[in-house]
Amino acid sequence: MGSRPTDCEEGGKAYRPGGLHPVYIGDVYGDRYEIIDKIGYGRYSTVWLVKDLSSTPDDDDKYRALKILSAECYGQDTPIFEREILKHLRDGDRTLAGYKHICHLIDDFEHEGPNGTHVCLVFEVMGETLRSFGLWFKECMVPTSVMRKFSWHLVAALDFAHASGVIHTDIKPDNIFVKFLDKPRIESEYLVNEVIPQQDRTESQYTPIPSSNFRRYYFGADGKRINDLSVTLGDWGVASWTTKHLTENIQPVALRAPEVLIRAPWDARADFWNLGAVLFEVYRAIRLFSGMVGPDNHYDLKAHLAEVVDVFGPFPKELLEKGDPEIVKNMFNDEGRVDLEGPMDRPPLESDVFLHDLDPETREVFASFLRFVMKINPADRPTPDDMVEHPWLTPARVLKGP
Repeated sequence: MGSRPTDCEEGGKAYRPGGLHPVYIGDVYGDRYEIIDKIGYGRYSTVWLVKDLSSTPDDDDKYRALKILSAECYGQDTPIFEREILKHLRDGDRTLAGYKHICHLIDDFEHEGPNGTHVCLVFEVMGETLRSFGLWFKECMVPTSVMRKFSWHLVAALDFAHASGVIHTDIKPDNIFVKFLDKPRIESEYLVNEVIPQQDRTESQYTPIPSSNFRRYYFGADGKRINDLSVTLGDWGVASWTTKHLTENIQPVALRAPEVLIRAPWDARADFWNLGAVLFEVYRAIRLFSGMVGPDNHYDLKAHLAEVVDVFGPFPKELLEKGDPEIVKNMFNDEGRVDLEGPMDRPPLESDVFLHDLDPETREVFASFLRFVMKINPADRPTPDDMVEHPWLTPARVLKGP
């Protein structure tokens, strides 16, 4: 039988005026989508497996994912752009290769609840995210052939998004989704094996229920179809337009582009640095940078900047002149380097320490790709057209993938 986490995930305090909406199994939303089970949650939303009551019994797409946003996401002082961006991407140029590697919006509507008005977004059901995908493999090391293919998919996705005037700004393993290969398994296995939590509709204070994802159910358990998998870039909740930023403080801290770290102006090219850092993290199961120091492992910006310089070289004067003067003055010397008390003594990026358990040729090619994409000066970063000509991506580009 399926197992679920025992904690209350988002916590009952999230269910308040302006907060999350209390959802019960069996509820129907938008006069069409019946709640079957909880499959995810976040700070500003919960995600549910729903059955499309307008579908036919033999329809493989009768199950969808319903994302219910907190009431504060829209209608407040600083509303997000998620719904508008998703509609814009859905209506974009379908001839571009990256179109099918975006997690597209299928339907949207609003729901009135006790905590306010909630925007509801309907998506295709996905298998799992890259946060957990590595667990399929020894030491969480994703095979090179799969990693190359996923890299190509994500470059294509960003090419499409940027061509559509959208910057993701939050690329991390949790926001990259592996597509379902065997959707009939939702009904034949997931709904058979997973114990759906019981809920008390008479409770005075809503009790969150644990979620259960599809990681054991979306492709053959024998693993023979692993090379048939593909990924999509999703969760556009903090995305920005190229012409209008939602916020200037973007990206997961450890994955932040140099220009964001020093508070210089940023544009779509910040996504490419973010992508390179994520590819390394997923491929090798460690983070390239952390910025953690001291016995308590607290984050230190200066340490983070020193790590970046250690791997990719000094910050160019052209970029430093655009950064926050106080940060630049306190963090950098005249050579664009960061002076720490002692040497970092870390090996080169191409070493076995960074790129563990890879043959020398693969190490060189992947490290070369990271150095190609993760230029400290955003003006020097390549375009997607340049990236797909790099040896790391050419095998995947030829294969194209599903």
